[in-house]
Amino acid sequence: MEDKFAKYLQLSNRLILTLVSFVAVLLLLLLGLKYSFRLLDSMPWFVYLFTLFIIIVPTFIFITIFLVYFSRTKKHPTVSVRYVSWALFTAALLLWGYILVTDVFTFFKTSSQQIGNYNSYSVLFLAGSVALIFIVGIIQAISTPKEKD
Repeated sequence: MEDKFAKYLQLSNRLILTLVSFVAVLLLLLLGLKYSFRLLDSMPWFVYLFTLFIIIVPTFIFITIFLVYFSRTKKHPTVSVRYVSWALFTAALLLWGYILVTDVFTFFKTSSQQIGNYNSYSVLFLAGSVALIFIVGIIQAISTPKEKD
């Protein structure tokens, strides 16, 4: 019969070594990220690229969501709800496209790094887009016939 104390001592040593290794790797990763972001921050073109990326992100997220809902609406059984949904999604897509173009023009004209200057970060516009997604989803769910068990 093996010595249980030796087994538990070996197990506890492995657990402690694993924990210390995990913390060390995590600290090295954070240190590497710190220095890599410091390097990127010293490059002036990266700041503009990052700002442009931040400006474009909400537009692409909402355009993707509206396109997915638009394609799923094709299979909706109620014709009137389908046309209303298509009209609302088309209006939203056109509006987000317009916002994207105006925000990109604003960025290249002013090079502003404050997101308050861009229309895609308007609280009312973002909340309206989220509300439109939920309202159309609820209308489509209510108008869909119930499944039979």
